[in-house]
Amino acid sequence: MTKLLRNELVTFSPCPPLKPPEISNAGKHLSAAEFHSVLQSAAEQPDGDGKSENKELVLLDARNLYETRIGKFEAENVETLDPEIRQYSDLPTWIDQNAEKLKGKNVLMYCTGGIRCEMASAYIRSKGTGFENTFQLYGGIQRYLEQFPSGGFFKGKNFVFDHRISVGSSKEDIIGSCLLCSNTFDDYSPRCRCRLCRMLVLVCNHCRVNGDIYVCELCRKHGKGEVPLSLDPSNQSSESNGDNTRRKLRILCLHGFRQNASGFKGRTGSLAKKLKNIAELVFIDAPHELQFIYQTATPPSGACNKKFAWLVSPDFDKPSETGWTVAQCQFDPLQYQTQTEGFDKSLTYLKTAFAEKGPFDGILGFSQGAAMAAAVCGIQEQLVGEIDFRFCVLCSGFTPWPLLEKKEKGSIKCPSLHIFGSQPGKDRQIVTHASSDLAGLFDDGCATIIEHDFGHIIPTKSPYIDEIKAFLYQFI
Repeated sequence: MTKLLRNELVTFSPCPPLKPPEISNAGKHLSAAEFHSVLQSAAEQPDGDGKSENKELVLLDARNLYETRIGKFEAENVETLDPEIRQYSDLPTWIDQNAEKLKGKNVLMYCTGGIRCEMASAYIRSKGTGFENTFQLYGGIQRYLEQFPSGGFFKGKNFVFDHRISVGSSKEDIIGSCLLCSNTFDDYSPRCRCRLCRMLVLVCNHCRVNGDIYVCELCRKHGKGEVPLSLDPSNQSSESNGDNTRRKLRILCLHGFRQNASGFKGRTGSLAKKLKNIAELVFIDAPHELQFIYQTATPPSGACNKKFAWLVSPDFDKPSETGWTVAQCQFDPLQYQTQTEGFDKSLTYLKTAFAEKGPFDGILGFSQGAAMAAAVCGIQEQLVGEIDFRFCVLCSGFTPWPLLEKKEKGSIKCPSLHIFGSQPGKDRQIVTHASSDLAGLFDDGCATIIEHDFGHIIPTKSPYIDEIKAFLYQFI
Protein backbone atom coordinates (compact mmCIF):
# COMPACT_ATOMS: atom_id res chain seq x y z
CA MET A 1 0.00 0.00 0.00
CA THR A 2 1.47 3.37 -1.05
CA LYS A 3 1.26 6.06 1.61
CA LEU A 4 0.60 9.65 0.58
CA LEU A 5 2.36 11.94 3.03
CA ARG A 6 1.00 15.41 3.78
CA ASN A 7 1.73 18.18 6.24
CA GLU A 8 0.30 17.55 9.68
CA LEU A 9 -3.11 19.21 10.07
CA VAL A 10 -3.62 18.47 13.77
CA THR A 11 -0.83 18.95 16.29
CA PHE A 12 0.07 15.65 17.96
CA SER A 13 1.72 17.44 20.88
CA PRO A 14 1.25 20.99 22.22
CA CYS A 15 4.94 21.16 23.11
CA PRO A 16 6.87 22.93 20.31
CA PRO A 17 10.33 21.52 21.23
CA LEU A 18 9.07 17.97 20.69
CA LYS A 19 10.55 16.57 17.49
CA PRO A 20 7.66 15.03 15.56
CA PRO A 21 8.07 11.36 14.66
CA GLU A 22 8.43 10.28 11.06
CA ILE A 23 4.95 9.28 9.91
CA SER A 24 6.56 6.85 7.48
CA ASN A 25 7.64 4.90 10.58
CA ALA A 26 4.04 4.37 11.71
CA GLY A 27 2.94 1.00 13.04
CA LYS A 28 2.04 -1.78 10.64
CA HIS A 29 -1.59 -1.76 9.49
CA LEU A 30 -3.73 -4.74 10.45
CA SER A 31 -7.00 -5.28 8.63
CA ALA A 32 -10.13 -5.81 10.71
CA ALA A 33 -9.87 -9.56 10.05
CA GLU A 34 -6.18 -9.66 11.03
CA PHE A 35 -6.81 -7.61 14.16
CA HIS A 36 -9.65 -9.93 15.14
CA SER A 37 -7.52 -13.01 14.45
CA VAL A 38 -4.74 -11.80 16.76
CA LEU A 39 -7.21 -11.25 19.60
CA GLN A 40 -8.89 -14.58 18.88
CA SER A 41 -5.57 -16.42 19.10
CA ALA A 42 -4.72 -14.69 22.38
CA ALA A 43 -8.12 -15.57 23.86
CA GLU A 44 -7.68 -19.21 22.94
CA GLN A 45 -4.20 -19.52 24.48
CA PRO A 46 -4.00 -21.75 27.57
CA ASP A 47 -2.83 -20.27 30.83
CA GLY A 48 0.62 -21.06 32.20
CA ASP A 49 3.60 -22.25 30.19
CA GLY A 50 1.58 -22.55 27.01
CA LYS A 51 1.61 -18.78 26.78
CA SER A 52 5.34 -18.26 27.32
CA GLU A 53 6.40 -18.77 23.71
CA ASN A 54 4.50 -15.70 22.55
CA LYS A 55 5.22 -12.11 23.39
CA GLU A 56 2.62 -10.41 25.54
CA LEU A 57 -0.09 -8.46 23.82
CA VAL A 58 -1.46 -5.14 24.98
CA LEU A 59 -4.33 -3.19 23.49
CA LEU A 60 -3.79 0.57 23.48
CA ASP A 61 -6.81 2.81 23.03
CA ALA A 62 -5.70 6.07 21.36
CA ARG A 63 -8.99 7.87 21.97
CA ASN A 64 -10.14 10.33 24.61
CA LEU A 65 -11.64 9.25 27.91
CA TYR A 66 -15.25 10.07 27.12
CA GLU A 67 -15.02 7.92 23.97
CA THR A 68 -13.64 4.92 25.85
CA ARG A 69 -16.35 5.20 28.49
CA ILE A 70 -19.03 3.94 26.10
CA GLY A 71 -17.05 1.38 24.09
CA LYS A 72 -13.71 -0.45 23.91
CA PHE A 73 -12.02 -3.67 22.84
CA GLU A 74 -11.81 -6.44 25.41
CA ALA A 75 -10.22 -9.88 24.97
CA GLU A 76 -9.10 -12.58 27.37
CA ASN A 77 -5.36 -12.78 28.06
CA VAL A 78 -4.91 -9.26 26.64
CA GLU A 79 -4.48 -6.18 28.79
CA THR A 80 -6.32 -3.09 27.56
CA LEU A 81 -4.58 0.23 28.30
CA ASP A 82 -6.81 3.30 28.52
CA PRO A 83 -4.70 6.49 28.79
CA GLU A 84 -7.74 8.40 30.11
CA ILE A 85 -6.82 11.60 28.27
CA ARG A 86 -8.97 14.64 27.60
CA GLN A 87 -7.58 15.33 24.16
CA TYR A 88 -5.34 13.76 21.54
CA SER A 89 -2.42 16.10 22.25
CA ASP A 90 -2.18 14.60 25.76
CA LEU A 91 -1.33 11.17 24.37
CA PRO A 92 2.46 11.61 23.86
CA THR A 93 2.86 12.61 27.51
CA TRP A 94 1.02 9.47 28.59
CA ILE A 95 3.23 7.37 26.28
CA ASP A 96 6.36 8.92 27.81
CA GLN A 97 5.16 8.24 31.34
CA ASN A 98 4.04 4.67 30.60
CA ALA A 99 6.71 3.50 28.17
CA GLU A 100 7.57 0.49 30.34
CA LYS A 101 4.05 -0.85 29.86
CA LEU A 102 4.69 -0.92 26.11
CA LYS A 103 8.34 -1.89 25.84
CA GLY A 104 9.03 -5.43 24.66
CA LYS A 105 5.38 -6.14 23.86
CA ASN A 106 3.17 -6.40 20.81
CA VAL A 107 1.14 -3.20 20.98
CA LEU A 108 -2.19 -3.24 19.14
CA MET A 109 -3.47 0.32 18.78
CA TYR A 110 -6.91 1.46 17.71
CA CYS A 111 -9.03 4.62 17.45
CA THR A 112 -12.27 5.65 15.75
CA GLY A 113 -11.18 5.67 12.12
CA GLY A 114 -7.45 4.95 12.27
CA ILE A 115 -6.22 8.52 11.78
CA ARG A 116 -5.00 9.20 15.32
CA CYS A 117 -3.04 5.95 15.41
CA GLU A 118 -0.83 6.99 12.49
CA MET A 119 1.17 9.61 14.40
CA ALA A 120 0.79 7.93 17.80
CA SER A 121 2.16 4.59 16.59
CA ALA A 122 5.07 6.36 14.87
CA TYR A 123 5.83 8.13 18.15
CA ILE A 124 5.94 4.83 20.04
CA ARG A 125 8.21 3.22 17.43
CA SER A 126 10.51 6.25 17.51
CA LYS A 127 11.52 5.23 21.04
CA GLY A 128 13.74 2.55 19.51
CA THR A 129 14.57 -0.96 20.65
CA GLY A 130 11.72 -2.73 22.34
CA PHE A 131 9.04 -0.64 20.68
CA GLU A 132 9.24 -2.04 17.14
CA ASN A 133 6.21 -4.33 17.43
CA THR A 134 3.55 -1.66 17.27
CA PHE A 135 0.50 -2.30 15.11
CA GLN A 136 -2.66 -0.34 14.32
CA LEU A 137 -6.18 -1.27 13.28
CA TYR A 138 -6.59 -0.04 9.70
CA GLY A 139 -9.83 1.92 9.36
CA GLY A 140 -10.29 1.90 13.13
CA ILE A 141 -13.34 0.74 15.03
CA GLN A 142 -15.58 1.87 12.19
CA ARG A 143 -14.01 -0.58 9.75
CA TYR A 144 -13.98 -3.34 12.38
CA LEU A 145 -17.72 -3.04 13.08
CA GLU A 146 -18.43 -3.13 9.36
CA GLN A 147 -16.54 -6.43 9.19
CA PHE A 148 -17.98 -7.77 12.46
CA PRO A 149 -21.49 -6.30 12.84
CA SER A 150 -22.15 -8.43 15.93
CA GLY A 151 -19.35 -6.53 17.70
CA GLY A 152 -16.66 -9.18 17.83
CA PHE A 153 -14.21 -8.18 20.54
CA PHE A 154 -15.54 -4.62 20.66
CA LYS A 155 -17.93 -4.00 23.53
CA GLY A 156 -20.38 -1.11 23.72
CA LYS A 157 -20.67 1.72 21.21
CA ASN A 158 -18.24 3.61 19.00
CA PHE A 159 -18.29 7.37 19.58
CA VAL A 160 -18.54 9.19 16.23
CA PHE A 161 -18.31 12.88 15.40
CA ASP A 162 -21.55 13.56 13.58
CA HIS A 163 -25.27 13.75 14.33
CA ARG A 164 -25.40 10.05 15.29
CA ILE A 165 -22.99 10.57 18.23
CA SER A 166 -22.46 6.83 18.69
CA VAL A 167 -22.80 3.65 16.63
CA GLY A 168 -23.18 0.21 18.16
CA SER A 169 -23.15 -3.38 17.03
CA SER A 170 -26.19 -5.60 16.70
CA LYS A 171 -25.72 -6.63 20.35
CA GLU A 172 -26.63 -3.13 21.60
CA ASP A 173 -24.68 -3.75 24.81
CA ILE A 174 -24.13 -0.80 27.18
CA ILE A 175 -20.90 -0.47 29.14
CA GLY A 176 -21.14 3.21 30.11
CA SER A 177 -22.50 4.53 33.39
CA CYS A 178 -23.89 7.78 34.76
CA LEU A 179 -21.28 10.10 36.28
CA LEU A 180 -23.46 10.67 39.35
CA CYS A 181 -25.47 7.56 40.17
CA SER A 182 -23.34 4.96 38.29
CA ASN A 183 -26.40 3.38 36.71
CA THR A 184 -25.95 1.94 33.21
CA PHE A 185 -26.06 4.77 30.67
CA ASP A 186 -24.23 5.66 27.45
CA ASP A 187 -26.20 8.45 25.76
CA TYR A 188 -24.20 11.62 25.05
CA SER A 189 -26.99 13.32 23.10
CA PRO A 190 -27.82 15.75 25.97
CA ARG A 191 -24.24 17.06 25.53
CA CYS A 192 -23.58 17.44 29.26
CA ARG A 193 -20.10 18.82 29.93
CA CYS A 194 -17.72 19.31 32.81
CA ARG A 195 -18.01 22.91 34.02
CA LEU A 196 -14.24 23.12 34.44
CA CYS A 197 -12.60 21.45 31.43
CA ARG A 198 -15.66 21.22 29.10
CA MET A 199 -15.21 17.49 28.47
CA LEU A 200 -18.34 15.50 27.68
CA VAL A 201 -19.76 13.54 30.62
CA LEU A 202 -22.48 10.90 30.92
CA VAL A 203 -25.39 12.05 33.07
CA CYS A 204 -28.58 9.97 33.00
CA ASN A 205 -32.06 11.46 32.62
CA HIS A 206 -32.80 11.09 36.34
CA CYS A 207 -29.67 12.96 37.46
CA ARG A 208 -29.55 15.61 34.74
CA VAL A 209 -30.34 19.23 35.65
CA ASN A 210 -30.27 22.45 33.65
CA GLY A 211 -26.88 24.03 33.09
CA ASP A 212 -23.38 22.61 32.70
CA ILE A 213 -22.51 22.34 36.41
CA TYR A 214 -21.05 18.83 36.45
CA VAL A 215 -17.45 17.97 37.32
CA CYS A 216 -15.85 15.17 35.30
CA GLU A 217 -13.95 12.28 36.86
CA LEU A 218 -10.58 13.63 35.69
CA CYS A 219 -11.11 17.02 37.32
CA ARG A 220 -12.24 15.36 40.52
CA LYS A 221 -9.28 12.99 40.39
CA HIS A 222 -6.92 15.97 40.29
CA GLY A 223 -8.83 17.88 42.96
CA LYS A 224 -10.09 20.61 40.67
CA GLY A 225 -13.70 20.59 41.76
CA GLU A 226 -16.43 18.85 43.66
CA VAL A 227 -19.90 17.75 42.62
CA PRO A 228 -22.41 20.31 43.95
CA LEU A 229 -24.81 18.94 46.57
CA SER A 230 -27.67 19.77 44.23
CA LEU A 231 -26.35 17.11 41.85
CA ASP A 232 -26.26 14.36 44.45
CA PRO A 233 -29.14 12.05 43.40
CA SER A 234 -30.19 11.71 47.05
CA ASN A 235 -30.65 15.49 47.28
CA GLN A 236 -32.61 15.99 44.07
CA SER A 237 -36.32 16.64 44.23
CA SER A 238 -38.84 15.83 41.54
CA GLU A 239 -38.76 19.50 40.56
CA SER A 240 -35.06 19.39 39.64
CA ASN A 241 -35.81 18.82 35.99
CA GLY A 242 -38.95 20.88 35.89
CA ASP A 243 -37.31 24.13 34.81
CA ASN A 244 -38.07 24.60 31.14
CA THR A 245 -35.70 27.54 30.72
CA ARG A 246 -34.10 27.16 27.33
CA ARG A 247 -30.42 27.88 26.89
CA LYS A 248 -29.48 29.89 23.82
CA LEU A 249 -27.18 28.35 21.27
CA ARG A 250 -23.69 29.85 21.22
CA ILE A 251 -22.33 30.21 17.69
CA LEU A 252 -18.78 31.24 16.81
CA CYS A 253 -18.78 33.47 13.72
CA LEU A 254 -15.89 33.56 11.25
CA HIS A 255 -15.71 36.58 8.93
CA GLY A 256 -14.65 36.61 5.31
CA PHE A 257 -11.38 37.55 3.61
CA ARG A 258 -10.17 41.11 4.24
CA GLN A 259 -12.79 41.64 6.95
CA ASN A 260 -12.74 41.80 10.76
CA ALA A 261 -14.93 40.82 13.69
CA SER A 262 -16.46 44.25 14.28
CA GLY A 263 -17.31 44.73 10.62
CA PHE A 264 -18.84 41.28 10.33
CA LYS A 265 -20.84 41.86 13.50
CA GLY A 266 -22.24 45.04 11.98
CA ARG A 267 -23.13 43.34 8.70
CA THR A 268 -24.94 40.54 10.51
CA GLY A 269 -26.80 42.82 12.89
CA SER A 270 -30.15 41.98 11.29
CA LEU A 271 -29.42 38.26 11.55
CA ALA A 272 -28.43 38.54 15.22
CA LYS A 273 -31.59 40.51 15.98
CA LYS A 274 -33.85 37.91 14.38
CA LEU A 275 -32.05 35.07 16.15
CA LYS A 276 -31.78 36.82 19.52
CA ASN A 277 -34.21 34.44 21.24
CA ILE A 278 -32.41 31.28 20.15
CA ALA A 279 -28.76 32.11 19.54
CA GLU A 280 -25.85 34.21 20.77
CA LEU A 281 -23.37 35.13 18.04
CA VAL A 282 -19.71 35.48 19.07
CA PHE A 283 -17.27 37.20 16.67
CA ILE A 284 -13.47 36.93 16.48
CA ASP A 285 -10.79 38.30 14.16
CA ALA A 286 -8.84 35.85 12.00
CA PRO A 287 -5.10 35.53 12.86
CA HIS A 288 -3.54 36.71 9.58
CA GLU A 289 -3.36 40.51 9.42
CA LEU A 290 -3.47 41.93 5.89
CA GLN A 291 -2.05 44.97 4.17
CA PHE A 292 -4.37 47.88 3.41
CA ILE A 293 -4.76 48.19 -0.36
CA TYR A 294 -5.37 51.40 -2.28
CA GLN A 295 -5.66 52.21 -5.98
CA THR A 296 -5.15 55.97 -5.87
CA ALA A 297 -1.85 57.82 -6.31
CA THR A 298 -1.28 58.11 -2.56
CA PRO A 299 -2.52 56.12 0.44
CA PRO A 300 -5.72 57.45 2.03
CA SER A 301 -5.22 59.50 5.19
CA GLY A 302 -6.72 58.64 8.53
CA ALA A 303 -6.87 55.46 10.63
CA CYS A 304 -8.54 52.31 9.37
CA ASN A 305 -9.61 49.18 11.13
CA LYS A 306 -7.28 46.25 10.57
CA LYS A 307 -8.28 43.56 8.09
CA PHE A 308 -7.68 39.84 8.54
CA ALA A 309 -7.83 36.47 6.79
CA TRP A 310 -8.07 32.78 7.66
CA LEU A 311 -6.24 31.61 4.54
CA VAL A 312 -3.64 33.50 2.52
CA SER A 313 -1.76 33.18 -0.76
CA PRO A 314 1.79 31.78 -0.87
CA ASP A 315 3.12 35.28 -1.63
CA PHE A 316 1.43 36.69 1.48
CA ASP A 317 3.20 39.76 2.85
CA LYS A 318 2.78 40.89 6.43
CA PRO A 319 1.70 44.53 6.86
CA SER A 320 4.45 47.11 6.55
CA GLU A 321 4.95 49.93 9.03
CA THR A 322 2.50 52.09 7.14
CA GLY A 323 0.13 49.19 6.64
CA TRP A 324 -0.60 50.26 3.05
CA THR A 325 0.28 48.79 -0.33
CA VAL A 326 -0.81 49.75 -3.81
CA ALA A 327 -3.15 47.34 -5.62
CA GLN A 328 -1.35 45.44 -8.38
CA CYS A 329 -4.51 44.66 -10.36
CA GLN A 330 -8.27 44.94 -10.36
CA PHE A 331 -10.31 42.72 -8.06
CA ASP A 332 -10.09 39.06 -9.07
CA PRO A 333 -13.26 37.10 -8.16
CA LEU A 334 -11.24 33.86 -8.32
CA GLN A 335 -8.56 34.98 -5.85
CA TYR A 336 -9.85 32.50 -3.27
CA GLN A 337 -8.44 29.68 -5.41
CA THR A 338 -4.89 30.86 -4.62
CA GLN A 339 -5.41 31.09 -0.86
CA THR A 340 -3.69 27.84 0.06
CA GLU A 341 -1.56 28.86 3.06
CA GLY A 342 -2.12 29.75 6.71
CA PHE A 343 -4.44 26.92 7.75
CA ASP A 344 -2.21 25.55 10.53
CA LYS A 345 -1.94 28.93 12.23
CA SER A 346 -5.69 29.52 11.95
CA LEU A 347 -6.45 26.07 13.35
CA THR A 348 -4.25 26.66 16.38
CA TYR A 349 -5.90 30.06 16.80
CA LEU A 350 -9.36 28.46 16.79
CA LYS A 351 -8.31 25.93 19.42
CA THR A 352 -7.38 28.84 21.67
CA ALA A 353 -10.67 30.60 20.92
CA PHE A 354 -12.66 27.50 21.88
CA ALA A 355 -10.66 27.11 25.09
CA GLU A 356 -10.97 30.76 26.14
CA LYS A 357 -14.36 31.78 24.76
CA GLY A 358 -16.18 28.45 24.46
CA PRO A 359 -18.07 26.27 24.63
CA PHE A 360 -19.81 26.73 21.30
CA ASP A 361 -22.70 24.76 19.88
CA GLY A 362 -21.86 25.62 16.29
CA ILE A 363 -19.72 27.57 13.85
CA LEU A 364 -21.02 30.09 11.31
CA GLY A 365 -18.66 31.02 8.51
CA PHE A 366 -19.08 33.57 5.73
CA SER A 367 -17.14 33.37 2.44
CA GLN A 368 -13.55 32.51 3.40
CA GLY A 369 -14.75 32.02 6.97
CA ALA A 370 -17.11 29.33 5.63
CA ALA A 371 -14.17 27.67 3.89
CA MET A 372 -12.23 27.66 7.17
CA ALA A 373 -15.20 26.24 9.06
CA ALA A 374 -15.64 23.53 6.42
CA ALA A 375 -11.97 22.56 6.71
CA VAL A 376 -12.42 22.14 10.47
CA CYS A 377 -15.52 19.99 9.87
CA GLY A 378 -13.43 17.79 7.60
CA ILE A 379 -11.07 16.88 10.45
CA GLN A 380 -13.54 17.20 13.32
CA GLU A 381 -12.77 13.67 14.47
CA GLN A 382 -9.16 14.66 15.14
CA LEU A 383 -10.10 17.81 17.07
CA VAL A 384 -12.36 16.31 19.73
CA GLY A 385 -11.68 17.88 23.10
CA GLU A 386 -10.12 20.93 21.46
CA ILE A 387 -12.71 22.15 18.94
CA ASP A 388 -16.10 20.67 19.80
CA PHE A 389 -19.31 21.77 18.09
CA ARG A 390 -22.54 20.19 16.93
CA PHE A 391 -23.27 21.94 13.63
CA CYS A 392 -21.98 24.43 11.09
CA VAL A 393 -23.60 27.16 8.99
CA LEU A 394 -21.66 27.88 5.78
CA CYS A 395 -22.63 31.02 3.87
CA SER A 396 -21.26 31.67 0.36
CA GLY A 397 -18.44 29.24 0.99
CA PHE A 398 -16.00 27.37 -1.22
CA THR A 399 -13.89 24.23 -0.90
CA PRO A 400 -10.66 25.22 0.90
CA TRP A 401 -7.25 23.79 0.15
CA PRO A 402 -7.21 21.40 3.16
CA LEU A 403 -10.26 19.61 1.74
CA LEU A 404 -9.15 19.45 -1.89
CA GLU A 405 -8.43 15.86 -2.94
CA LYS A 406 -8.98 14.72 0.64
CA LYS A 407 -12.71 14.31 0.94
CA GLU A 408 -15.14 12.37 -1.19
CA LYS A 409 -18.64 13.57 -1.91
CA GLY A 410 -20.90 13.13 1.11
CA SER A 411 -18.03 12.11 3.39
CA ILE A 412 -18.32 14.90 6.01
CA LYS A 413 -20.91 13.90 8.60
CA CYS A 414 -21.25 17.14 10.55
CA PRO A 415 -24.84 18.55 10.48
CA SER A 416 -24.61 21.56 8.18
CA LEU A 417 -26.61 24.43 6.70
CA HIS A 418 -25.38 25.79 3.36
CA ILE A 419 -26.58 29.25 2.26
CA PHE A 420 -25.63 30.67 -1.13
CA GLY A 421 -26.99 32.48 -4.18
CA SER A 422 -28.94 30.37 -6.65
CA GLN A 423 -28.31 32.51 -9.73
CA PRO A 424 -24.79 32.54 -11.23
CA GLY A 425 -23.44 36.05 -11.47
CA LYS A 426 -25.32 37.68 -8.59
CA ASP A 427 -22.62 36.72 -6.10
CA ARG A 428 -19.58 38.43 -7.60
CA GLN A 429 -17.22 37.14 -4.89
CA ILE A 430 -17.80 33.37 -4.82
CA VAL A 431 -19.34 31.66 -7.85
CA THR A 432 -22.49 29.61 -7.22
CA HIS A 433 -21.06 26.25 -8.21
CA ALA A 434 -18.16 26.70 -5.73
CA SER A 435 -20.63 26.88 -2.83
CA SER A 436 -22.67 24.05 -4.30
CA ASP A 437 -19.57 21.85 -4.65
CA LEU A 438 -18.68 22.50 -1.02
CA ALA A 439 -22.17 21.47 0.09
CA GLY A 440 -21.72 18.26 -1.87
CA LEU A 441 -18.88 17.18 0.42
CA PHE A 442 -21.34 16.92 3.31
CA ASP A 443 -23.56 13.91 3.93
CA ASP A 444 -26.99 14.42 2.33
CA GLY A 445 -28.64 12.99 5.43
CA CYS A 446 -27.46 15.85 7.63
CA ALA A 447 -26.98 18.71 5.15
CA THR A 448 -29.56 21.44 4.47
CA ILE A 449 -29.26 23.83 1.51
CA ILE A 450 -30.84 27.29 1.25
CA GLU A 451 -30.49 28.99 -2.14
CA HIS A 452 -31.43 32.67 -2.33
CA ASP A 453 -31.79 35.33 -5.03
CA PHE A 454 -29.28 37.80 -3.62
CA GLY A 455 -25.54 38.37 -3.86
CA HIS A 456 -22.68 37.93 -1.40
CA ILE A 457 -24.79 38.25 1.76
CA ILE A 458 -26.61 36.24 4.41
CA PRO A 459 -30.32 36.76 3.69
CA THR A 460 -32.56 37.65 6.64
CA LYS A 461 -35.91 38.06 4.90
CA SER A 462 -38.64 35.42 4.76
CA PRO A 463 -38.65 32.61 3.83
CA TYR A 464 -34.87 32.34 4.27
CA ILE A 465 -34.72 33.42 7.93
CA ASP A 466 -37.48 30.92 8.74
CA GLU A 467 -35.42 28.12 7.21
CA ILE A 468 -32.35 29.23 9.17
CA LYS A 469 -34.34 29.18 12.40
CA ALA A 470 -35.78 25.76 11.58
CA PHE A 471 -32.27 24.36 11.20
CA LEU A 472 -31.05 25.87 14.48
CA TYR A 473 -34.09 24.71 16.46
CA GLN A 474 -32.91 21.13 15.96
CA PHE A 475 -30.06 21.78 18.40
CA ILE A 476 -31.93 23.52 21.21
